[in-house]
Amino acid sequence: MGTSITSPGTEVIAEIARFQRWTVFAVGMGLLISFVLGIVLGMMMAYYRNSFLDHSLSLLSSFMTGVPNYIWGLLMIIVLGIQLNLFNVGELRGTYEISLTPGFNAEFVLSVFRHAALPIATYVIATLGGWMLNMKSSTMGVLNEDYVNVAEARGLKDRRIITAYVGRNAALPLFTQLTIAVGFVLGSGVVIEEIFVYWGIGHYLFQSITVRDYTSMQGVFLILTMAVVFSNLFADLTYGLLDPRVRISGER
Repeated sequence: MGTSITSPGTEVIAEIARFQRWTVFAVGMGLLISFVLGIVLGMMMAYYRNSFLDHSLSLLSSFMTGVPNYIWGLLMIIVLGIQLNLFNVGELRGTYEISLTPGFNAEFVLSVFRHAALPIATYVIATLGGWMLNMKSSTMGVLNEDYVNVAEARGLKDRRIITAYVGRNAALPLFTQLTIAVGFVLGSGVVIEEIFVYWGIGHYLFQSITVRDYTSMQGVFLILTMAVVFSNLFADLTYGLLDPRVRISGER
């Protein structure tokens, strides 16, 4: 990828690797939390469909999906940082306190999580609504399957039917969407990281654009493009392993 224009002698790939790990951490944590919550809440919405819970969560998830992620980031700063004073936004610059030496110790780990808390929360809120709606749609389709009706006729408890029969099959399409979402969220985090001054790949890209460091910009765009391509490829390769029905139908 060459060397940086504004920092001669500095390899672009080394700089990207230095910033990328923090983006992967924040995005990974945010997507994992929102994915798990989305599956649970989406199943509840489908199982108790047309109830007050379903209507309330459907309205909430639609609202969460319609609001851009940078708006959620600004709201995090205003509400949690300024009004409730739960986070000292002025001190949460970077990825950890610069006075600390990186290492696997409690003080450093807590500092990393404290600096990443608001970006992670923003990723969770911005993506949770989509997982909820997708899981609800997938679960409602599975609830109409014959094997679910047979399980109910056998007298199995609702909890076992939801976890063993409905949940596992309804969540399969979402695993494909999860791998694809990783690539896109990595690219969409540019504004989020700049809002919180979180030193990830998005912050590095924004700084490169500001100083017109074209080699660094090209390197970041290449990495983000590869992330989207390989996440799609990984989804195609693993879906057959997750759902044997796809592999069997392909063999036929």
